Amino acid sequence: MSGPSDRNTDWHSAGFMTQTAITLLCLTCALGLPGIAEAETIGGPRSLPVRSEAVPMAVTSDTLEYCKTLARKVHRTLRQTATATPPIINQAMYLEHEGEALCAHGHLRTGIAQERRALIVLTRS
Repeated sequence: MSGPSDRNTDWHSAGFMTQTAITLLCLTCALGLPGIAEAETIGGPRSLPVRSEAVPMAVTSDTLEYCKTLARKVHRTLRQTATATPPIINQAMYLEHEGEALCAHGHLRTGIAQERRALIVLTRS
């Protein structure tokens, strides 16, 4: 059975943990946020690198036509891939067929994602 001193110890340790958490939060805010603000003012606003105009940017959309375009790209990549192992080819074919079926049933985003996964599997092999 616990005595009165055990209850005081539990209360004190819970209070200490709360106090420690609040202190850490305050330190994080005090030390972290000014550093971020200073970094942005010193270096100026961050910008992304500009793409060269020679390469047009591909605009994609969640359409059945785009899904079919990706499927053709997967098939072309499969024909051109000579070093892929049978398990890689099987995985890519499975993902591609699944993507086509999903797109055909109106699940365009999920189907496009599967087509892209198939391309990634083939290009990383």
